[in-house]
Amino acid sequence: MKIIKADNYQTWYLEHLDSAVLIDPWLTNTLQPEGTFFIQRRKKNPTCLSENQINKVNGIIITAPFEDHLHFESINMFPNIPIFTSNIVKRQLIRKNVKNTIHILTEENYKVNNLNIKAIPTSYPYYQTTFSLLIEDDERNSIFHEGHRVNFKYLIKNNIKADVAILTAEESKLFGFIQLGMNYKNTLKAVNVLGSNQLFITGNDPDQTQGFIKKFLMTKSFNINDLSRQINVYKNEGDFYEF
Repeated sequence: MKIIKADNYQTWYLEHLDSAVLIDPWLTNTLQPEGTFFIQRRKKNPTCLSENQINKVNGIIITAPFEDHLHFESINMFPNIPIFTSNIVKRQLIRKNVKNTIHILTEENYKVNNLNIKAIPTSYPYYQTTFSLLIEDDERNSIFHEGHRVNFKYLIKNNIKADVAILTAEESKLFGFIQLGMNYKNTLKAVNVLGSNQLFITGNDPDQTQGFIKKFLMTKSFNINDLSRQINVYKNEGDFYEF
């Protein structure tokens, strides 16, 4: 199993047995069409993935119903690929007339490309709209993915462990008090709870978010030196780890 940070934000490529899954793909330069009022984000390089890697994709996982996770322009690049997601995202896909087969992920194991995948609860304010991922291959190698805030109580109660963690580490707050992304101290706490030995950073540079929402966002970067002293950290587009 191989994990690649497929862009400089929060698109993930997971390859296993010569097939691949994309997690929250955004594969264009611009998040929204020009002139979009509420939220916008841009990047110079749509993705570091090669054409060969893109051609291996036979599954898409969408973890949240927000524009930077549920990117319809990117989904439309894969018209015949099954989508694995939540009921709330499924409703949005149907409204947009997306014809892909849609499967609902739950806390029960679901086989995707011979990977066992579970959708597990996340934390406030996301617990009704998003989910974390626990992914395990047939050799018991495991990856935990959370695009916003970890549900520590659930992880501890259920003894959730993962070799690789994909987590936010740059604090962002809406209106100054609603936490949208974890600060790096909580990231380290999550890594310790999970028992992970590799850490990928997701949701890089929330301060680059543009549009009306930026007026209400407060962001704070992470201390890469503190993180790197305790765990191997991957934060750049193209970074990868292979079991």
